[in-house]
Amino acid sequence: MRYMIAETSWDMMSLAQDILGTGTLLTRTDRPEDLIHFLALGVSDLVLIEADQVGKGSITLRELRAASGRTPVVLLSADASSKQKAEWFADGADAIIDPTQPNEEILHHLLAVARRALGFPMAQVDYGPLRLDLNKRMAHINGCPVKMSPKIYEMLEFIALRPGQVVTRDALLNHIYGLEGEPETRIFDVYACNIRSCLKATANAVELETVRGAGFRLSLNVTVTPEAA
Repeated sequence: MRYMIAETSWDMMSLAQDILGTGTLLTRTDRPEDLIHFLALGVSDLVLIEADQVGKGSITLRELRAASGRTPVVLLSADASSKQKAEWFADGADAIIDPTQPNEEILHHLLAVARRALGFPMAQVDYGPLRLDLNKRMAHINGCPVKMSPKIYEMLEFIALRPGQVVTRDALLNHIYGLEGEPETRIFDVYACNIRSCLKATANAVELETVRGAGFRLSLNVTVTPEAA
């Protein structure tokens, strides 16, 4: 997962550090107006901003909603009235979270919003013998944990959360590396080889396909379809 966050207070900076601690990728800015520009550059699974930063002249919630497309927009607000919340929902907010809650609770709430927007109601995603635990960011095959580097896991998770879709190298580059120094897109062929090596334990039940000139796709060679457990 990759979240986009506007760090406009010490509390948001603290929350950002806790998000990074889970292994979740972050695109960070201290200028809320940058969010629209960043959304146009790459793939994010969630946008997070303090409610008092929208409608201040630099960015409106409706502008953010239009730029984010299907990506959920989450506001943080501790004392908004029911009327104000209703207006925010009408303008495009997907969730409003009380920032006075423990950060651990906020992290679980954010992940729930992000994965449900992708069509996965639960935090365990099954592809036959392959299971991804989105909370722990771990892959299991036939119940056994699979050792993967963070970036290789992120590639597998990104593709697995888009069943049936061909994921391009550019999409992977934007998602996994964000605005950091960009490697050659051929690096994903190396990552793919690592994933395929791990998937051998599924006895060909799950395969990572390379679609020539397009990208990668995860295929399930059994009678069931990918689903959230």
